[in-house]
Amino acid sequence: MHDGAKPDDGASDGVGPAGRARTLELFGHDIRSAVSDVVGGLRLIDTRRLDPDTVTQLERVRAAGDSLAAMVDSALMAATGETLVMAPAAGVDLAGLLDTLRRRWTGRAAEFGSSFEIVTEGDLPARIRAPSIALERIVCNLIANAMRHGLGAPVRLGVTVGADGGLTLEVADGGPGFVAGPAAPTGRQGLGLKIARELSAQIGAEFSIGNGGPLGGAVARLVLPESRLDRSLADPPLPRPDLSDLDILVAEDNLTNQAILRGMLEQMGARPVFASDGAEALEALDTQGFDIALVDIEMPRVSGLEVMRAVRQRSDTAATMPLVALTAYVLRDNREAIYAAGADGIIGKPVASAEEFGRAILRHAGRPAGLPEPEDVLAGDTDDEAFGVKMDEGRLDALLEAAGPDDMRDLLARLDEDLRSVRTLLEAGVRRRSVPLIREQTHILIALSGAVGADRLCRLAEVLNIAAKRKRLGDLAALHAPCRRDLDDLIALIAERSADLG
Repeated sequence: MHDGAKPDDGASDGVGPAGRARTLELFGHDIRSAVSDVVGGLRLIDTRRLDPDTVTQLERVRAAGDSLAAMVDSALMAATGETLVMAPAAGVDLAGLLDTLRRRWTGRAAEFGSSFEIVTEGDLPARIRAPSIALERIVCNLIANAMRHGLGAPVRLGVTVGADGGLTLEVADGGPGFVAGPAAPTGRQGLGLKIARELSAQIGAEFSIGNGGPLGGAVARLVLPESRLDRSLADPPLPRPDLSDLDILVAEDNLTNQAILRGMLEQMGARPVFASDGAEALEALDTQGFDIALVDIEMPRVSGLEVMRAVRQRSDTAATMPLVALTAYVLRDNREAIYAAGADGIIGKPVASAEEFGRAILRHAGRPAGLPEPEDVLAGDTDDEAFGVKMDEGRLDALLEAAGPDDMRDLLARLDEDLRSVRTLLEAGVRRRSVPLIREQTHILIALSGAVGADRLCRLAEVLNIAAKRKRLGDLAALHAPCRRDLDDLIALIAERSADLG
């Protein structure tokens, strides 16, 4: 802050906290939509006729676009206090991270007259128990720093496992190195290294810099302890979802998104019909039957919420058709409005994975999706590996560390409040056999449990959700019982973590 500047109390611009929150919400939607267009448009480019250099640069932009989408989503959710409601964070797929870094930085190196390579050594873990965005930001800042100050010298990312079992990520260059200071190297240390150092502390990693690296110049090291590594074999990939018997109405006004969704759906065998706005979607329902509708929320003429309300008020079979919102709106108030309008679920934009997209459609359409089913729970098979681990505390630790020491207590308090609310309302929903209430609360529980590492609870909530959707009212109590037990245990764990903070 410059001398004489006054603290910003929100009054100088005439906009209070509520107004700013609303502004952020609206900008957040538009930012997500724009990023979705960029990422989606890049995916549509056919690289088969492009020369190798152009393909390299395109891969760089695609990788950077995916990273940008994740960072924008994380930043907006954190700024609005919605850090917990996110897709399940199973940690970082190390092979996937290295491939992303290769695609992004091989092309970038050419701009500096440099080169970039990744060298691995030892028995590397399958996954790293750390927030993926934080880890990628650390490594990317180190690589960028090396390229910027290496004066065209080669840059190398080394990935090795030490004798103590920890994982070292080492970024080295052949440039002039850091300028030696009284106690440690001090040159070249701008904002990028500051970010890397702070994020390293947040994820429980050791960070250091120095000279005399393997390429003769500067070197920066990130060391993750063995407790952060997951050496279990990756789950075998599930088969591509088969949507061949589904007629799907897609209400989406953005042409880029239409092209992306069409490609995904047709590859999985679906028969999609596209409507360019809400009015066209309602007209399509008058002439054709559909198994499920995917509805964008922000559309001209008739909005997605208006489409859903109109469908639920019909007197024909379309009134009970599954409705899934496609939206960049992810804040709690938005979700509540979407479910109140009659949605069965929400799929966020941009759609990152065709396979996950297809399985979500099957789930909402009431079809087998290759995931645990009500019969598995009723048979007492909840210890089966298909349900995942009961609790991955490393993921909870990573989430708390990402929040930082100042916000950790508040994060636990909000999580405790949300979980207790879900427990009360879900129990009431099962007792009253209220399908809307069960589906609403299980959607929240799926997001919360997945974010903190309660994988089995996440799967049990999914099963209870789909059973409610299929109107299996007689099975609700039996399906709720194991879900309630795991939820009780999670709430107890959160309370224990809060008590540990004093």
